[in-house]
Amino acid sequence: MILPAYKIVNTHFSAPPGKIGLLYGEHGVFATATLVSSEIIKRQSKVVFVDGSNRVDPYYLAKLARYQGIQPELFLENAFVSRAFTCYQLELAITEELHPFMIAIGATTVILYGIIDLMDDEQVPKKDVFTIMRNIRDTLFQLRSESISTLMVSRLPHFQIKERERLFESVKRIADVRYRLERGEEYQQIFIEGETNGANSTDSNNAHSIRRAALVQLPQGAQKRGSRYIR
Repeated sequence: MILPAYKIVNTHFSAPPGKIGLLYGEHGVFATATLVSSEIIKRQSKVVFVDGSNRVDPYYLAKLARYQGIQPELFLENAFVSRAFTCYQLELAITEELHPFMIAIGATTVILYGIIDLMDDEQVPKKDVFTIMRNIRDTLFQLRSESISTLMVSRLPHFQIKERERLFESVKRIADVRYRLERGEEYQQIFIEGETNGANSTDSNNAHSIRRAALVQLPQGAQKRGSRYIR
């Protein structure tokens, strides 16, 4: 039986809570993460998106709700979005706003899009980049200690500032477990890498064939709001 990627990631990532995961690859990672979030919402759990890539697509979530016979309004009531357009906004959204917001609404899952995308900016000094990354890392560790899970979602970086592509290695080290999505000729494969639940064991040879998923484009003109948490 060939399982879709999102079901593999959802099953592995969702239990137990208090885990930092990384879903990465060249293609399909954002669509896969949206499907994972829809599975979590379907269980009547709240999901908070922190979006540094401008890739959160509520229209796609609403479409998934209709497909599953759920009223989109009820479905989207459990989805909250904070968008950032600079790395400083991203740091603020994660390090100062995220934890109290998660507690206030009773959410235990964060989907973090583009943790380093906004670092590819010549106006951001190198020292600021390292400070921001350290502060974000410390906050994600704090969330993990309180049984709040974070799934970081990232395409492989192709930056104008080439040396900052190395930040991705830091992102990998933050994660307890990594899900690498690769496209083959007929199927995509997902590889589960790294530690699981803090254990010092690797599972880098654990590959699963999955059906090829169509990418979802963000509608033009959508997602122009600021970085506050909104439904």
